[in-house]
Amino acid sequence: MPDAEAAGRYAGAVDEALDRLADVGFEFGPDFAMHAPMAAEALVTLDHPDAVPSWIELNLRRRRSYAPPPPMEPIPDDDPVARRAALGDYRRVTDWVAYFDRRLAEGPWRDVVVEWWPVLLDGAFAAFTHGLIRTAHAVRILRTAPEPSGLQLNELARGLAYWAARFAPVRGPGGGAGEIPVTLGARVPVERVAAALSELTVVNAGLYAEYAPRPPVPAVHTVTAPAAVRLVLPILPEELWPPTYAAAEALAAQVWAVSRGFAARGAPLPEGDPPGVDRLVEDAVDIGEEHAIKLAEACRREYALRPDPRYLAAAHTLNVNCRHEGGI
Repeated sequence: MPDAEAAGRYAGAVDEALDRLADVGFEFGPDFAMHAPMAAEALVTLDHPDAVPSWIELNLRRRRSYAPPPPMEPIPDDDPVARRAALGDYRRVTDWVAYFDRRLAEGPWRDVVVEWWPVLLDGAFAAFTHGLIRTAHAVRILRTAPEPSGLQLNELARGLAYWAARFAPVRGPGGGAGEIPVTLGARVPVERVAAALSELTVVNAGLYAEYAPRPPVPAVHTVTAPAAVRLVLPILPEELWPPTYAAAEALAAQVWAVSRGFAARGAPLPEGDPPGVDRLVEDAVDIGEEHAIKLAEACRREYALRPDPRYLAAAHTLNVNCRHEGGI
């Protein structure tokens, strides 16, 4: 965790970005998530807060968001059946934001996340994993900031709301849609979850670099979604760690299954070792593509825990592919 002064600078930069994005919708196409809040937070984490204002302006020109649906009816506090019925109904996303805003105003934000995490985990494929990822970035904001601001709490509400409204079941090992089998999580005991997450992210980073898919973006989430899980793990009770890892594992497998359905193997990358971490980050920031920024941040963070060159190779692969595709 940063010291108090650094945490204050981080919180101020994030709040400026969230204020600028207050009226931005959740998507720029049906089920295509707006990444601006996540990527802006990643830029600040990567020590590039000065790049955020211009990046937001450019991103909003590239990704003109759809206005969210108008409110329909409040999500009830006292009717779990009605709440369950509203999961996966994107028409209710504004209702879900209001629900989570209210819950976060009533009690500690950690309690709300812990309560809803196992519910939403079954639908973690929501918006191609972006409900989970946006929630995780919001959790990091609140874990890092000295005191939660209204903008930060609202960003968590939006992440949870988007996840709830785009709720989509994770497919288990057998390939059928439905709840993740408990036996999957039971394979990894609590004390092994952190190491298993490292193994999961590094294996998928290596596969991404080897496969170098075109289009380059979808398979990136085999790394960024499990890496996002790590951001939330510290606030979860330990009994939720094994099923959370199980979801991350199944989620990565599902992303690969979907991505390989339409992605082609890309051209081989130039021979030689990828650049170092700092250069990869600078390249991603220079390219400006939201997934390049987010993957660079995730790989830098995972590499710090397990210095494996496959993380560098994955970030380099996406950077090269993004340059080939014109930065989009």
